[in-house]
Amino acid sequence: MSLHEDIQTVSEDLGSECRVRVTGRITIDSSPGLRALLLERLKSETCINLILDLSAVSYLDTSGLAIFVETLKAARTQGKAFHLTGLTERPRYLLEATRLLRLFDATPAEPSVAKAAQESSL
Repeated sequence: MSLHEDIQTVSEDLGSECRVRVTGRITIDSSPGLRALLLERLKSETCINLILDLSAVSYLDTSGLAIFVETLKAARTQGKAFHLTGLTERPRYLLEATRLLRLFDATPAEPSVAKAAQESSL
């Protein structure tokens, strides 16, 4: 699904787990659409654990961080969970520099993605 010219998303439901994969750049221009999508996914009764896969995100600015914090707050208010996965260099750096990474149950990129990224940097 295209929310903005800078990002593409794919959503899938796996029982009580909802996964949203984002590709592209999360910026002040593209973030409102992502915000709406994440908050809408949390409204689903079947979505107990929302996972945001950032393994294909090349750029993240502070508007993206604001969305992550807002989504986490909404999830906790609803008794649900929100996790980040697939954090690459730029998103991870920004979350670490702002000391927000500890708020999220952030997991590294899935093995195949992490391995491909490591091999491409050789």
